Amino acid sequence: MRKLSLQRRLLLTASTILTVFLGLTGLALDQAFQNSAESAQQGRLEGQLYSLLGAAELTPQGQLAMTSDLAEPRFSRPQSGLVGQIVDASESIIWKSPSGIGLDLPPQHVLEVDESRFQRLQAGDGTAWFSYSYGIAWVDQNEREHRYSFRVLESPQTYDSQVIQFRKTLIVWLVAATLLLLVVQVLVLRWSLSPLRRIEEEVHEVEKGDRQQLTEDVPRELKGLAASLNLLLANERRHLQRYRNSLSDLAHSMKTPLAVLRGIAESEKTADKSRQMIENEVGRMDSIVEYQLQKAAAAGRVSLTEGVAILPVVNRLLESLRKVYRDKNITYAVDVDAGAIFMGEEGDLMEVVGNLLDNASKWCESKVSINIARIRSDAGARDRHRFIIEDDGPGIAEEQAELLLQRGARGDTQTPGHGIGLAVVGEIVEAYGGQLTIARSEMGGAKVVVEI
Repeated sequence: MRKLSLQRRLLLTASTILTVFLGLTGLALDQAFQNSAESAQQGRLEGQLYSLLGAAELTPQGQLAMTSDLAEPRFSRPQSGLVGQIVDASESIIWKSPSGIGLDLPPQHVLEVDESRFQRLQAGDGTAWFSYSYGIAWVDQNEREHRYSFRVLESPQTYDSQVIQFRKTLIVWLVAATLLLLVVQVLVLRWSLSPLRRIEEEVHEVEKGDRQQLTEDVPRELKGLAASLNLLLANERRHLQRYRNSLSDLAHSMKTPLAVLRGIAESEKTADKSRQMIENEVGRMDSIVEYQLQKAAAAGRVSLTEGVAILPVVNRLLESLRKVYRDKNITYAVDVDAGAIFMGEEGDLMEVVGNLLDNASKWCESKVSINIARIRSDAGARDRHRFIIEDDGPGIAEEQAELLLQRGARGDTQTPGHGIGLAVVGEIVEAYGGQLTIARSEMGGAKVVVEI
């Protein structure tokens, strides 16, 4: 569920609620129809029973007699599904319509006077019947009371067929309504979430550099988000620019004193020993200035960026290095993931790879290897990359490597042959939250591993 998009979550939730609601609605409508159909069935049976009451007469002898000409012809037709029956006070059947001949009917009980009962009964052979009974008292000429119970039974076949037909129609309409509502729901969700998709598109445009900030012409609920993102973008740009400007100003402000000191050192009046000390210190300070300028140029991790393809950058650097070190006839073994993307500034990538390849080319015998592989990250996180640069040169001493990799090591700490460039690489890698290690290569020289 955590990996589902907002639209899918809303659609799944709304669809579940819609399905449950329409299901309950269908059950309620089905039950209401059954109740209505049963009420209609009861009304029909009640009318048939009254027709039997109208056809019954009490003879002078106190016997109940039924006319042969009944208003409902189905009483006279066998297997018609409609049966009339009369029992006396002793529950003896005194009359049964011709339509009930040969049928196994449910037993009939005597009811109280004016008592009526509507039921769904089952005969001994499993046949189902709707039954409506009514109790009556008849007084003869001698003031004697005779109690009878009239009953009309009808097969539920018609009722069941009506219910089945209603359910089929109900299911068709409910399914059609569900599909229609789902389509409308999808359209409504797409329309409702369109501002979020627009913000996402604008963020991608910011990553590509096509726009500087997000539009704040969004619904009220998203105005705060858009404004916060714009503030974040503006603060990030201001902070980076201020950082670069401060270091640049610091470095440039030292240029003049350095030039003065260098002039003094080169003066004929300055003693050789003092000149050597001044030149050493000036050279050291000049290295610090160069280091800080390169450090200021490192943009560090940028929140919103499309990234830089690594392979083309490596190819450009190798093309330049082959010209610089053409006298050494170096063999470069290149193994770079074609889909590797560096999520940062192109200048930082060139600084890292360029310094590492330049050091390897400078101190190798004849072979340099560069391997760049993509490390897949969990969903929602950016992929990392592992850079491995090796050479077959003398390598870096273990104590020097440890010194270079110490947190907070000064940029003017010079490792012979690997100079300020490796310190700059360490600073850039740290700015991106990466890791740099130095080891002995199987080729015999240095092996520098960067994960960033």
